[in-house]
Amino acid sequence: MVTKVLLATPSHEVRDHLGHVFAESDGFELAAAVSDGAGVLTALDRQPDIGIVVVDEAADDGHGHAVARTVGLTSPLTGIVMVVDAHSPAEMSQAMALAMEVGARSVIARNAGLEEVLTRLEAVASWSATARASIAAERNGGRSGQVVAVAGAKGGVGTSVLALLLARAGRARDTILVDLDLGAGDLTAYTGVRTRRSVVDLAAVEGEVTGRMLRETTYEVPGGVRLLPAPSEGERGEEMTPGAVRSVVNALRFESGLAVIDVGAHLDEPRATALEFADRVLLVTTPDLPALRAARRTLAQWDRLAVRRPATVELVLNRRTSRDEVTPALVERIVERPVAFTVPDGGAAFSGAVNTATLLETPTAVHAAVAKAGVAALRRDAGAAHESTPDGPTEVESLVAGSVRRAGGAEGAGRRRTRRRRPGRSDPEAGQSTVELPVVILMVLMLLVLCVQGIGWASGLLAARAAAQEGARTVGVLGYYDAGGIRRDDVVEQVRDDVRERLPDALRATVSDSDIEVLADTVSVRVTVSTLVPGVDLSASSSAAVYREG
Repeated sequence: MVTKVLLATPSHEVRDHLGHVFAESDGFELAAAVSDGAGVLTALDRQPDIGIVVVDEAADDGHGHAVARTVGLTSPLTGIVMVVDAHSPAEMSQAMALAMEVGARSVIARNAGLEEVLTRLEAVASWSATARASIAAERNGGRSGQVVAVAGAKGGVGTSVLALLLARAGRARDTILVDLDLGAGDLTAYTGVRTRRSVVDLAAVEGEVTGRMLRETTYEVPGGVRLLPAPSEGERGEEMTPGAVRSVVNALRFESGLAVIDVGAHLDEPRATALEFADRVLLVTTPDLPALRAARRTLAQWDRLAVRRPATVELVLNRRTSRDEVTPALVERIVERPVAFTVPDGGAAFSGAVNTATLLETPTAVHAAVAKAGVAALRRDAGAAHESTPDGPTEVESLVAGSVRRAGGAEGAGRRRTRRRRPGRSDPEAGQSTVELPVVILMVLMLLVLCVQGIGWASGLLAARAAAQEGARTVGVLGYYDAGGIRRDDVVEQVRDDVRERLPDALRATVSDSDIEVLADTVSVRVTVSTLVPGVDLSASSSAAVYREG
């Protein structure tokens, strides 16, 4: 997990030094840099997920300790680290004592190295995360639910259906399904329920969303899932604010074991807030190039707007069939993210369940696949998947567990994942590869043959042109007619001899007298080029104009 850091310092040297440190670290991200106490409080208000505040003792005109004390009073669960001007152990000890008096957890020297800075920040980040988790668990009676946001690369990739089936897969854990596609939400149509209240009604109580309010706003749907629907009037979506979404997400985390949020395929401030504060984000795409390009653009947009880092997004490949030309490996190369799991195409049975609003009641192959993937994808601890599966993890669970580990840090190691399968199960891509390989080899050989044959024909054409020019030169020097205007046969024979002499040895034997046409104004030569196919030859012809010499 990446910890956001707020830096308060008036020194450009400190800012540049720590900025390089954060840039080289995978565990920390510099959220903002300010120079005074007012800027610190403003940044904390705008970004409540900041885990560490690094305060230079020279901040706010030398009142850095006062800034640290203010941060400790306003955000007691935020770790504070002081930057001090100390060089000897005695000076560091004295600086540490002063820092602890104002609520700081550690100190670092201005010229501290990379390893020292990261070590101290990691200790403070661990303390802050543990404190926040303990407070959250206490507020929720010892339970802290998980919030999963499901987004679509573009419209029509099956985002809402996948969110619904994921919620169904976690129905035994007190699941709430939220339709945050405010302008075009259709989860009510999929579940077949009529609603009067919606998630927009909670915008009026921003900051005070309680469990009772959630229960009064949600609807029980088949399968043991509670639905918090989008408004039936799409224009009401403008009433939703980022602050209200943040309150709803926090309430969902405390009041449910699992919350699945359908954010749709478009981005606005409320949905950006949901993506930012969700524990997990799944990006749904289909195995076609327009959807994959849209997924790539979506990840880039989220990264530019600081909504979600691509490394923390898990890719889901929906409507996969064995006939698809776009394989999961190609998907990973195009989107530059590993595929967490795939969902097969449902066919006619699945379409019938969608059209009759019985999607939660009618089991199909899609339900089974999402249930298997959901068991692993919705589990907070990837290691628990291995302990709870007696026969070892399924292929889907291994893929999802590998994606979780990669999202935590090592991107390079993620490309070396190993897929496990139950005994007796074969790779669905193996048969396709076996059939495609001979076809590819045959096509390559045919292309090679055509290239070689084309080179041979071009060589014959060049030889014919050179021979025709040689013959035309002979006619121009000796003349085609005698004094009486009669054709000179001796000249014609001389031309044919010169043409044959000019041809390469491999072509000379294939040229007969009929292949050499000698006229008063042109000489034409036709050569025969052999091919690799028995009984099939190619011809190349060329002519040259005769110019009288002498």
